[in-house]
Amino acid sequence: MENIKSDRRTFIKSSALGALGMISVPSFLTGCAVPESKTGSFSDTFVQEDAKGLVFATPESRGVPTGAILDMLDTLEAKRVCLHSFILLRNGAVVAEGYWPPFHKDKFQRMYSVSKSFTSVAIGLMITEGKLKLEDKIADIFPEDIPANPHPFVLQATVRDLLMMSTFNPRSVPMQPGRTSVWSFLNSGETLRPPGAIFAYDTQGTNTLAAIIEKKEGIPFLEYMRSKILDPIGFSKDAYCIQNTDGRSWSGSGVLCTSRDLARFALLCMNMGAFEGTRLVSKAYMQAATSRQIDNTLGKNEAEMKYGYGYQFWCLRDGGFAGYGMGGQYCLCMPKYDTILVTTGDAQLDSEGLGEILGAYMVLLKRVGSKMADDRVAQKQLSSKIESLAFRLPDGQLQSPAAVRYNDKVFKMENNPMKWSGFRLSFTPGEATLHYTNANGNFSLRIGLGNYLPQSFPEPYSGKVSGIHDTYYDILVAGAWTSENVFTCAIKAVDHYLGTIRMQFAFQNDTVCVQMVKQAEMFWDNYQGVGWGRG
Repeated sequence: MENIKSDRRTFIKSSALGALGMISVPSFLTGCAVPESKTGSFSDTFVQEDAKGLVFATPESRGVPTGAILDMLDTLEAKRVCLHSFILLRNGAVVAEGYWPPFHKDKFQRMYSVSKSFTSVAIGLMITEGKLKLEDKIADIFPEDIPANPHPFVLQATVRDLLMMSTFNPRSVPMQPGRTSVWSFLNSGETLRPPGAIFAYDTQGTNTLAAIIEKKEGIPFLEYMRSKILDPIGFSKDAYCIQNTDGRSWSGSGVLCTSRDLARFALLCMNMGAFEGTRLVSKAYMQAATSRQIDNTLGKNEAEMKYGYGYQFWCLRDGGFAGYGMGGQYCLCMPKYDTILVTTGDAQLDSEGLGEILGAYMVLLKRVGSKMADDRVAQKQLSSKIESLAFRLPDGQLQSPAAVRYNDKVFKMENNPMKWSGFRLSFTPGEATLHYTNANGNFSLRIGLGNYLPQSFPEPYSGKVSGIHDTYYDILVAGAWTSENVFTCAIKAVDHYLGTIRMQFAFQNDTVCVQMVKQAEMFWDNYQGVGWGRG
């Protein structure tokens, strides 16, 4: 690793935090204590012993009005964006951080497609070490997986083509039964196109990039990054990536780490492969990876995702770039403002996600500037807001006369896509219980009235290996009456996989109509549709 001169300020050492004259900093700065100057103002920066690789500062000391952060959070709340965490960094320091329970600073969260950006940096490390070239052909690396009579486009595809989502496949192809991810990628059976020509989002291409590393190095791609990148930036030791059934990393979607880990990674990318004065990845590679390599105007519907694509990074307006993951997993890097916003969440069902978050972030960016006096009143308000962060409950009333009429009433269901044969709802003060029978057995869910009840989902789905159903997801469940005869509940998965089911039970005398809407990738497919029954 090359040592380079750092232009960051010298930071207060953690040992200094035990000195006399300490005061408590607001909780949005994570509860640390920082030295107070003779004038009574906060010192510019401070560190936490459990936050290697990150430094912390008051917002105003880094030119961010605390009121602007409050406004951003208020906007996202009004838009009903379901966040799990946020970290705002300016000039290399964390100036605000918050979590929606049960999420917290040490909880691993699924990065979804931000995992692709991790894969890109791992490829950049291979190139930095001279173990790989952008021009290397995929067919030359995996001759054992190419078709018997390969199309010329398959033989032409390079590492660079895969990095910029310009493969020969028109879409992300699924893994074929009994085959590896690489074989499935090279033998898609799709109508092919010249690699390097147009943008087409292809997660299997990303999995193939990680497979290159794992074939050459003999270890999972995150482990390859461990001593050379992840450890130096303070990344969690037990962060991991979900595996495909072929034993290779699901690098297109499967990285799990903490929000602070994502902030560390974003700082590395913002500094073009350097961290705290040490060069870890080639600057030239990182500059290319985070800048426009291919037009993606026709590749995505979202307006904020049409500024071009780099090497597994999205380009943003104003010269920004992003790691982008489904549902709200974002690291939004804006070099022009020397500002980073990291978020995690599950906005799949509730909002436009990136557009809402980036829009609120851009408004904040227009208000940043030079160092300013601390706004203690606004800091106290922000501290209070962050301490009270909570998921929005379902709209409606907690009680209804119908709860008495339909309490424990058994409904037999007609044929329906959920394959439910029957159910009943039991109502008690502050809680309801749904008992139901589907094709897989008899199950129950506890539903909080006025709060979310934590529990495990009663049916297993994929865990650390995709496709192996051995994990009962942690979930939160709450419900409400949206009218006298309509009861609704929300089920939130807060585990390796994120998702939401919304159920609605519309009662009419002795009949009921049941509607389920789910937004969850690769699970809960048997919890969507409409059916009806009699009681």
